Amino acid sequence: MSLLSLVLLLVRTASAGELEDGAGKAAKLAAAAKPSYVVDKALGAWYRKVVGPEGDDYEGLVTWGILPRPEFDPAREHATSPGEETHKSGPLDRPDIYLGLHAAGAEVDAGLIWDHVYDRAGKDTGKFAYRVYWRTSKGGWNNPGTTAANNIYLNPGDGFVMTMLVLPDGQAQLSVSGTGKGAASEAYTFDVPGLRDAAGKLKPLSFKRIHSIDQFRLVDGKRTGNENHPALPTKTRLTGGRWSGASLIAAGGKRRSPLAGSLATVHRGADAASHYAAIFPGASVGERGEEEMAVLPPRP
Repeated sequence: MSLLSLVLLLVRTASAGELEDGAGKAAKLAAAAKPSYVVDKALGAWYRKVVGPEGDDYEGLVTWGILPRPEFDPAREHATSPGEETHKSGPLDRPDIYLGLHAAGAEVDAGLIWDHVYDRAGKDTGKFAYRVYWRTSKGGWNNPGTTAANNIYLNPGDGFVMTMLVLPDGQAQLSVSGTGKGAASEAYTFDVPGLRDAAGKLKPLSFKRIHSIDQFRLVDGKRTGNENHPALPTKTRLTGGRWSGASLIAAGGKRRSPLAGSLATVHRGADAASHYAAIFPGASVGERGEEEMAVLPPRP
């Protein structure tokens, strides 16, 4: 009998009083299995992606850990050209620690990306840190306003908790918190076009967690996205971070299952697949969904 068949049998035969216990046993069995692997066709970044199963079983994903420390390639620093937006200055390699969800025709990426730090008056301080963002396949890129109270930042080495939820009204919510006394904590709710079917019902969903070095390229001296182009060799490095745990949140929010074992599929980017172990040293999903964060792209 396959693991999937065993999980289904446990759920179908359990009485109301036994359901939670049966689900717990199924989760332990799932965590004991090794994650499966697929090669993702996406190009343009050095990323490590772990994806949960698609279906109606889960409404969210919660993760926690330590943010990694970047070391940047000085040859990939960009000073803006005349007429170019000032926020496009800085490293062309951007560390990105984020969660996401997928449904047919709908995609969300949301979390913390390396970005300019702005003061409460909206002035660029010249510093960089991890800043909140979210983007949807049809709604584009979003950050909190530079002067908004919820425009929070976290720094390398900070502890974090991030949660992605789909709400009953079909919106998505990203929650981001630092750890420790007085740490910042905010939630961001936003529409996700295409998340519902024609009858208004939520489509089957899957959730994911990713750590990556996103990249930009220069065209005529101006910064542009590197999507659909091969990822670029760089001396930029990302080390010292950790996913300390990751759990899928069951529909109704009453149970959590580690994003591990047979519940986890690792998507290896086409750019990195042939040298995966060297680019992501020590990459291995533990039984609680834990994993070291390190990204060491090929050097130029």
